[in-house]
Amino acid sequence: MVKDMDTSLFEEKILDLSKGEDAQLIVDKDTIIEFWVTWCPHCKAMKEPYEHISEMFKEIDCYRIEMEQYPDLANIFEVESFPTFVFIRKDGDVEKWVGEVPEEDLINITKKAFGMS
Repeated sequence: MVKDMDTSLFEEKILDLSKGEDAQLIVDKDTIIEFWVTWCPHCKAMKEPYEHISEMFKEIDCYRIEMEQYPDLANIFEVESFPTFVFIRKDGDVEKWVGEVPEEDLINITKKAFGMS
């Protein structure tokens, strides 16, 4: 299940913002964050495929952040377009994918981002 993320959950699961410049990623498992906006047709089109990803890969934490509510969180990952998917490996590597893609492509992007076969 994809969970909606707010600042509090972000600080608990992704990055402790209170540490300012010294903040480091604190993810303890592979994670995907989708940055989206409510009025975007491409974001709406990706909702169901992303839900399927979260069901297929239960070992991956899946979150959504509404960019207009939490622009500061989007700025941390330099998100400028939507939807943007940020793939964070538990080892700290970060990759981004921007735009609408077919579900099969999102599955392949996810596998590649996390080194799955």
